[in-house]
Amino acid sequence: MFSDSTSSPAAWPADHTPPRGVLVLTGYALRATVWRGRLRVADGIGRDRREALVHRATGRLRRLVVLGHTGSVSLEAIRWLADVGAGYLQIDADGRVLAAFGPQGTDRPGLRRAQARALDTPLGNDIARRLIAEKIAAQAQNLARLDAVGDADVTVTTMRDAAARLHVAVTRDEIRMAEATAASAYWSALSTVPVRFARRDAERVPAHWLTLGSRTSPLTGGPRLSVNPANSALSYLYAILEGEATIAARIVGLDPGLGVLHADQLNRDSLSADLMEPVRPLVDRYVLELLARRTFAADDFFETSRGVVRITPPLARELALTAPDWARAIGRVAEDVARLLEPTDASGRVQPTPVSGRNRSAGRRRGFVSRAVAPALPTSRGCTQCGAPTAGKRRTCSAACEAEARAAQDPAPFEGAGVRALAALRATGMEPVDRVARERIGDRQRVRQREENAWNAANPERSDPEVFRLDVLPALQGVPVRELARRTGLSVAYCARIRRGEEVPHARWWARLRELDSVECRP
Repeated sequence: MFSDSTSSPAAWPADHTPPRGVLVLTGYALRATVWRGRLRVADGIGRDRREALVHRATGRLRRLVVLGHTGSVSLEAIRWLADVGAGYLQIDADGRVLAAFGPQGTDRPGLRRAQARALDTPLGNDIARRLIAEKIAAQAQNLARLDAVGDADVTVTTMRDAAARLHVAVTRDEIRMAEATAASAYWSALSTVPVRFARRDAERVPAHWLTLGSRTSPLTGGPRLSVNPANSALSYLYAILEGEATIAARIVGLDPGLGVLHADQLNRDSLSADLMEPVRPLVDRYVLELLARRTFAADDFFETSRGVVRITPPLARELALTAPDWARAIGRVAEDVARLLEPTDASGRVQPTPVSGRNRSAGRRRGFVSRAVAPALPTSRGCTQCGAPTAGKRRTCSAACEAEARAAQDPAPFEGAGVRALAALRATGMEPVDRVARERIGDRQRVRQREENAWNAANPERSDPEVFRLDVLPALQGVPVRELARRTGLSVAYCARIRRGEEVPHARWWARLRELDSVECRP
């Protein structure tokens, strides 16, 4: 764990193991050096300083994310990261990606030459069209998940028209026009999504913080410098995604600067922006689920003198832990684009998949771009009274906040509601839970318990839930809940909780769930 920086190295606790392999440094006077073979890091603001040591073997570090611009990273620390295969990502306070590099990739001059020739060619336009088709399809799925999206009929019609125009588009300008049409309807529909804040902060929060609002900032006329919390979180996650796209492109042998959809521009990695397109809606989905589940505190954000809203370090560190999931999603896209540009290597073998680690690429035909997989990360909740993080599914963080919540709750609507509901059911001749129903439920539970005991006896090694979250769960996001229930025999409600990441099923179901991998979706 991180320790107080005033303590001496000899008094530090055991080596720190970053959660999900992501180490996040925030604040000022950031530092990353090497001490006695271990990575030594420090961050914080003012007197609130933290220090930690990470060992090469036990740290399992995958990403070092630096959120700031003051401090130092030593050359020895950079080499330490390269030795353990960890990536480095630095993001400025305004959301700009300042640096992004990862493990050494493959040097493929033929791939880069094919990438440079693809601009404004049928192949390049075909890749661009496929990327945007994935994006529009994922945006439509996000809208379908919402209970209300404004004028739903107009939005659905606009999205369908944009998809139809994209299907027949043959130039980059036509592809961009279709993408812009869909994006306008999409963000207009999402603008009214509510953002919840703790009751204690109700008077401190301005009105424009209470909805997702427009992606266009009044300060810049674009998405930069967001003026509300939801868009600030989106921009921050997009910055992480951009860094992961740059790292993934270099690992597979692509040049991040040579795009096929985004035009060449100084100091911009155009291909990284291309690769981000089909994954952006997955980031949107994560933020929408976060807004639906999370009660924020006003202190999770702060407003600059210009009115720009930025994320405070605790929430920034929490969101940065999603980096490995975006790396996996964007890695699939980068690998498929590389395979389209150069299907085989010099020896005639199908190109490898060094980012995602897929082993099925040899059986896929040329011209096929697999769907990026949305990570279903369990999003934390916040106390409804003060906005502090809560444990599990609790609505409050302490006994004091729970007492406040109960005192503010009007019991009148709930008094006798259950008794009246049961009486109404019985009046129709329906017994909610009769003896036969209880026996049927008990028999089913006993059968399931015997099956689990038999599986545990045949598989004595304990299964790690993290393996399910990383290897099985992402691939289930494109599978309908009813299909999961039909193929497994589990209830629809339980399958819905599994797909949202709220439940980890018994390990005996994992093999069957892997068979439902739906990443093969033709655009």
